[in-house]
Amino acid sequence: MTDAQSSGQEQKNIWKVIKVVPENIDTYSLFLEGSDEKFARRRAGQFVSLSIMTPDGWSAPHPFSIAGAPEDSTLHLTIKKTGQFTSAIPDLKPGTEVRCMGPLGLFCQDIDAKPAIIMMAGGVGITPFLSVLRHFRNIKARNIVILFWVNRTMEDVFATDEIQGMTSDLNLRVIYCLSRADDVEGYYRQEYPGVFYEKGRLSGEILKRHGATKEASFYLCGPPPMMASALVEAGSLNVDQGLVEKETFAWQGKG
Repeated sequence: MTDAQSSGQEQKNIWKVIKVVPENIDTYSLFLEGSDEKFARRRAGQFVSLSIMTPDGWSAPHPFSIAGAPEDSTLHLTIKKTGQFTSAIPDLKPGTEVRCMGPLGLFCQDIDAKPAIIMMAGGVGITPFLSVLRHFRNIKARNIVILFWVNRTMEDVFATDEIQGMTSDLNLRVIYCLSRADDVEGYYRQEYPGVFYEKGRLSGEILKRHGATKEASFYLCGPPPMMASALVEAGSLNVDQGLVEKETFAWQGKG
């Protein structure tokens, strides 16, 4: 590759911040605009490698799932503050340049073709599934989808109104598993009969009660302890753990 080609490729990887939107107390959505044509061919569930400028130059790259639909003209990442890098995200100003490489990964690559889908998410591990659900909404998909989302409390949840609305637009059931909730009854809303709340962590009993069967296609994304536990619980339904599609990149280290 010539110096000119290298410079051109570097420029393609440069995106600009449109806005940063708070989702909850420690999670933010970052919206970017750029002209890299590869992203026009992205699939729901893929991720990017993101670097920001520091006083010492470009930071080390960090992986983040794309939360927006592949049909979106902008790039939408939802990032939780867990360390020095991610804590800098809320302070990015509109017009700031970032380095964004991708799209990367194979997670959920054939999910459009799966008639029955079980999504198991922990915390900000919801992001690739939000990408899929937003994509499904755009294409008016009729796949049967059951989403189990594990958080400590409802204060950790985000995009609540949008997700609840999707239960009307899609063949979608949503189950919030709240590990530190004292009571979940007060969260129910009659206008959203496809949204359920469970006290405690995700269990085989909860999976079974809400319609998960071994015949469905299982997808899993979250912190390592949650993923390990979810695999065991899915195994209690005789689900082949080797067939559960897992995204593990985002928790190889704090950022």
